[in-house]
Amino acid sequence: MKCHQPNNYFFKGENATFCYYWNLSFNPFIFISLKVQTHTIFSMPAVLSIPIRRILFFVCFALLHISVVAAQSDPLQGMDFIIPYHLYKTKENISGERVANLEYEEPSNFGPTDPRAIYVARLDFGPYGKLLDEGQDPWVLQIGNQNRAKLFYSNQNELDSLTMGSFELNARFTGKFTFQKGNLFHGRYLYLKFSKLNTRQYLGDKAFLFYAKPFEEYKQGHLSKSSVRIFSLGYLLWGAVFVGVVISMVFYRTYKQPEYIYYSLYAVSLAIFLGRYGFGWYERFVGNYSFTSFLLGNTFELLAGLFYALFEKYFLNTKQNYPLLNKAINISVAIFIVWLVIDTLLILIGNFQLHFLLLDTRAVLLTILVLFSLGYLIIRPKDSLNWFIIVGSFIYGLCSVLVYVSGDGNYLRLGAVGEITVFSLGLGYKVREENLKKIQAEHEASKTYLRLLRSQLNPHFIFNALGSIQHLVLSEEKSAALHYLNKFSKLMRHVLESSSQENVLLSEEISFLEKYISLESLRFQKDFGYTISTDPGLCPDTIEVPLLVTQPFVENAIIHGLLPKENGSRQLSITFRKAGQQTLQCIIMDNGIGRVESERHKLGRVEHQSKGVSIMQERLDALQIDRDEQTIVIEDLYGDDGKALGTRVTLNFFID
Repeated sequence: MKCHQPNNYFFKGENATFCYYWNLSFNPFIFISLKVQTHTIFSMPAVLSIPIRRILFFVCFALLHISVVAAQSDPLQGMDFIIPYHLYKTKENISGERVANLEYEEPSNFGPTDPRAIYVARLDFGPYGKLLDEGQDPWVLQIGNQNRAKLFYSNQNELDSLTMGSFELNARFTGKFTFQKGNLFHGRYLYLKFSKLNTRQYLGDKAFLFYAKPFEEYKQGHLSKSSVRIFSLGYLLWGAVFVGVVISMVFYRTYKQPEYIYYSLYAVSLAIFLGRYGFGWYERFVGNYSFTSFLLGNTFELLAGLFYALFEKYFLNTKQNYPLLNKAINISVAIFIVWLVIDTLLILIGNFQLHFLLLDTRAVLLTILVLFSLGYLIIRPKDSLNWFIIVGSFIYGLCSVLVYVSGDGNYLRLGAVGEITVFSLGLGYKVREENLKKIQAEHEASKTYLRLLRSQLNPHFIFNALGSIQHLVLSEEKSAALHYLNKFSKLMRHVLESSSQENVLLSEEISFLEKYISLESLRFQKDFGYTISTDPGLCPDTIEVPLLVTQPFVENAIIHGLLPKENGSRQLSITFRKAGQQTLQCIIMDNGIGRVESERHKLGRVEHQSKGVSIMQERLDALQIDRDEQTIVIEDLYGDDGKALGTRVTLNFFID
């Protein structure tokens, strides 16, 4: 039998070979039960956008690179000796006086261990008799992780025994026994009575080792260097969990969505399940192979699966997007809760046979659920979020297969790091998508609000224009009324053609102002002059402005500023200019009577005109949201003698 050197190391001085049982069924998307035959006791149980695809590809590539490095080892050669042995199996307790007289069989005759059975191994040092005779130093026997174990040896030609089980010694467990040839029965035998409770172990591949005591310190130093890989991967896992939990808690504080909580609980449970080894305090106070450690691993394995299912449920919003999958997840959550309670009770009362039965049943049922879930998400994708679940689960599943092929538990820790990282990216991507949807919804709400305001403005404008026609008719100026009505119909045609648009070109707004001002001039017996100008660097055919953005202010300037003026010329000037990269200013200035004098006149349509200005104020404020500039600035102009010279209105609005 070839002795394979350990890839993982978790307790001092251990170096033995055995087969252990991996159960990876805690992940609802990796419900795969692997029976891994390996020769070491040191491995512990344990459609997208292009940028997103690149990120996920980078994560997969990085993990693959790390896994290759992590799998490298430098085995010790020629230091360990494999002990031939034979086995006896029973369900009755065997005393030390009987072990020498049992009928032992070849290990290959035995299948996987039965937790109800008691096994006795006769360790035969006969082939190493000459080696033991030549050596003067003690030797070290390494039995591996046996949950209940008692070693029988000769002590001054008397039968003696030593308890060596990991569930019996807990934190004091080492799996080692120091002996000399005088401790062997008939100079060649030691007897080990043991039971395997926490895993199924294939006894045909089991190996017991021994080595010379002087090599103990060297082996410890050598294996400590090898164990750096395991410890560093454990720290890497905890680091990834810490970063992911901090980010998810920040998101939860902002968005109050349950997937952030369940992600944190899943990540912490996974880290405890796979990354609790390698810490000195844990080895000293709990024990890497103790009953407490086994119970913790089994509990957090199930909790990780439970929280994973809940994370997936809320992350993908399965209730709305994947109703069939939502029902399957609800079933899996119920299974996890029931199994967690029952399985924990079975372990506490020591019924490991039923524990394994539940373990196998759970693995089969949940494997079916996983295959269904993955197929369902791939065939019926609703958005890009489902690919984070698929890719993260694929990484973990791939690493699980690598554990099966290589027997190196480091792959599983790498898979956990990869999965947690991908899920963190998924949470960030979901936040980004939700923010974009929120911005889009706010934009749509703003557009609706602007349409509402514009719908209020158009009747207001029509009402004022009809009022002007009425004024001409009542004044018996029929020719002027007909001329005004003709211009008004053309103006209304212009307004109706543009009514479906939120914005119009600045050149069209200027054309509208010219028509409107000429129309308004017809209603006054006293003429007024006006100018409309733009800065030389401004191109009116390329800049868009809100429809009818200036009309209410021009109307106010004419009716409240110029019309009441008795003496002197009446002038109205409208200037468009840029006041920054994204701000357009419209300055409307008249040399009328000013706002103070206008209040005294109290002309008949003050309420309507004020309403038009207030509507435009709201429109501009809605367009200028999150910007610092004032949308409307109204200034009274005075001469040196304090006499009113008119009013200046400055409009600021955002342009692309």
